[in-house]
Amino acid sequence: MIRMKRNVKDWLVWGTIILTLIIIVILAFYFIQTQGKFADKQTDWGEFGSILGAIAGFIAFIGVLFTLRQNKRQFLNSEDRAVFFELLRIFISYRDALQVKRIDWVYDEKQCEWKITPYNEFCTPEKTYRQIYVELYHIFYLEIRRSIPENFSKEELVKRIIPPKRSNEQWMLTYKHLAIAIDNIYSEHEVGLYGGSGITLPVHQNFYDYLCLNVVNIYFEQNNLKPIVKACTKAANYCFAPYKNQLGTYFRNVYYILEMASEFNSPQKYSKIFRAQLSKYELVLLFFNSFSSLSTSKTRDLYLSSDLFNNLELKDVRLKEGVNDESVSRMVYLSFPPILAQTVIENEYVSYNFLKKLYGAIQ
Repeated sequence: MIRMKRNVKDWLVWGTIILTLIIIVILAFYFIQTQGKFADKQTDWGEFGSILGAIAGFIAFIGVLFTLRQNKRQFLNSEDRAVFFELLRIFISYRDALQVKRIDWVYDEKQCEWKITPYNEFCTPEKTYRQIYVELYHIFYLEIRRSIPENFSKEELVKRIIPPKRSNEQWMLTYKHLAIAIDNIYSEHEVGLYGGSGITLPVHQNFYDYLCLNVVNIYFEQNNLKPIVKACTKAANYCFAPYKNQLGTYFRNVYYILEMASEFNSPQKYSKIFRAQLSKYELVLLFFNSFSSLSTSKTRDLYLSSDLFNNLELKDVRLKEGVNDESVSRMVYLSFPPILAQTVIENEYVSYNFLKKLYGAIQ
């Protein structure tokens, strides 16, 4: 972009010079034609010199205006830098001091359920973002799981997930547990609709997560983004509510920095500097925040125009599987068994077009 702007400026300068020379040549030709040939007659070039003087004066006037404009732009750029880096300093000082009460999420593999233990102590700032990051994934997958009966019949889901041809060993090791997980999902859905009590058999969380990943892929194939957006919204609303006093200020600081940078002469340059200060956990929080009920279309427009999530991978927001990568798992336990794992050939990112489609589904 900078190189393109420099090329435009160079072409403007050369264009002005060439245009001036063309005008001078045309005027000289005109005077020669009207006054007679220079070799045969004495020609009064005074009028011609006056016109050239007027042209030179006009060019000098344009040059003065251009210089004043450049000086004003440099002054504004200096002022922009000062304001931006002051806001960035305030943001970083708040970000590095932000802490929330510690909560431990431990998965009981025997009971196949979460054990959540709150503590009367604060996390370190780094673990603060990690903790909220974990909670977002848990609720996001839970909402995807709840969306399944609303978008698929039980028979349709079984047909998509469980192949008709499988060995007895595959059935016992894998597909039996997936079938139980599917039965549990639809049983829980019926209890939620009609009340009463349903029968559910314990099954490891990995199988539910595998189902959720497959369902997300099906939503993408069908271009049905509303269940994904709805799950993002519910996860954000639920997880951010207990921390609204701390995170509210954090999100507002991000908003005002991006809003101010959008009015600068080089908004993308400042957006990149700001994005470089954010960890992966923070980017995930901002990603989910853009779908929250408290977020606005203006916020989403700022995130889009600044391309805030261009280095955020889909597996970072659990829309794709992270193979044997604990850093993108929502808990240490989340490591898909080899028979369930899907090989990710290349990294896929939250691109501008992908994010725009998701934001479009909100409307």
